[in-house]
Amino acid sequence: MLNRFLTFLILLSGMFLILPASTAVDLPVLTWEKGLEHNLVLGGNQNITNWKINLVSQHGSALPFRISRKDSRGFVYFSLQVPENLESGVYTIVSSGSGYENKVVAGVRLVDQSTFNVIQIPTKLLLILLSLILLISTLSILRMEKYARIEYIRAKPQAPPQGWVSPFYRFRVAAINEVNNSLFKFKLIREGELLLKVSPAMWSTAPFLTFFLGSYLGLHGGVSNQVRTLSAIFYFCVAIAGLIDPFSGFMAGTGFSFVSIVVGNIISVKAAMSLVAITLGWIAPGLISSLYTDALRKDKYATFLRKFLPELIGSAVGALVLFVSMLLTNSFTDRVGPIPTNSYLFPMAFGFFNFLRIKFESFINKDLHQTGENYQIRVLELPRVLAPRSVLLCSVYFSACIYEWTESMRFAFISGALLAFPLVLLLVRFESPLIPFFQRFERHIALETLCLCLLAYAAFLNIQDFPLDVTQKGKMFILSAIILLFVHGFYSSVYDTSSRSRKVEVVA
Repeated sequence: MLNRFLTFLILLSGMFLILPASTAVDLPVLTWEKGLEHNLVLGGNQNITNWKINLVSQHGSALPFRISRKDSRGFVYFSLQVPENLESGVYTIVSSGSGYENKVVAGVRLVDQSTFNVIQIPTKLLLILLSLILLISTLSILRMEKYARIEYIRAKPQAPPQGWVSPFYRFRVAAINEVNNSLFKFKLIREGELLLKVSPAMWSTAPFLTFFLGSYLGLHGGVSNQVRTLSAIFYFCVAIAGLIDPFSGFMAGTGFSFVSIVVGNIISVKAAMSLVAITLGWIAPGLISSLYTDALRKDKYATFLRKFLPELIGSAVGALVLFVSMLLTNSFTDRVGPIPTNSYLFPMAFGFFNFLRIKFESFINKDLHQTGENYQIRVLELPRVLAPRSVLLCSVYFSACIYEWTESMRFAFISGALLAFPLVLLLVRFESPLIPFFQRFERHIALETLCLCLLAYAAFLNIQDFPLDVTQKGKMFILSAIILLFVHGFYSSVYDTSSRSRKVEVVA
């Protein structure tokens, strides 16, 4: 009898010892990657909105989750974008509330980021959409009569160089002449003038050098998930070359794309899209920066602001475009690529070089006046900002990006169709409607694009409070940015029609 009683006590004590271990085993353990936004969905309690959820480290430091509004079922989404510099290891998710003791909800094993999808990184998605808003709204404003005339000063052309440089010089001139007359061609010529003034020999040979450099990178670069990659240093160096001379950046992208295709690395749509993103990073920042700077110089500022504000904002825009091209490139590899997007060092350095370049060119042009040297003024009157082919390519590329991020064909198609509307409006001018109120004031490109970006940011903050997961919130933010561009494109078209009708009345 005694033996049975002792056996019962041993079994009973064993059950009590096993119970805490069973509870620990039942506790869910999640694996989260740093740099991404992660969500928890909790409900079933009326006081849930008073709860506080924290990610707590083993050392006791805590990161608070962001709480959303309640949905129709009474559930709340808790969101946290885990910092990229957070130490890897084991963490716990702890909930607390008024009248409740702290409770461990789950365990988290935090690991380094291996995947890269901008839809899961709200801050990166915000930068991409802000740059899209900035670019398309700028193009819409450029159609206005105030900005439609683009001009620049250059030294009177000298005789073509002779000797071994002559064939390279003739090839470059012939290649640019083959491009259809457009804003792109005008800017290619305009941005190459600085290098031509400094060294005609370098101006002639630089495109060949960058073509071979791009070909080398295409041959010896890495491959990640069927997408061609390259080192950050080489990427940045070619971007600087494209800033000094966009045609050389274009040739580098051509060489890189050509070799990548020949060696058989481009075997998917996203691989081709990655090539476009890389080439854009070597061409677009300098061109868009110059376009924006020239437009800003036509606005009215205080005297001391005119000395640096257009160049400063233009340089910042160029740095933003470079960073977005880096984000796009990495987003197609589906992993953290070799082009760093967790640091703003490269874009800041690019913006600094861009500012110096603009100021140096202004100094040279000023010297033309002071020395009395012969010079010319080249002028482009914009009949339209974009060609139909460009509108189609932009819409398709944007739709493909959205599909790659969201994996939703329907959403990508709707987004691309909506985005096409403000781009199509750049191709045509209407005779009506006429709104006399629009004739009373002039537009200011910096102020207008700033207001659009602030509205987009306000929408972003508001959407962050919605009871949705990170992918759904990303879709809503994409739609809100497109709707802003939709409305602004319509407004720009009506304003253009109304302002030009005033000129016709004055002439009559």
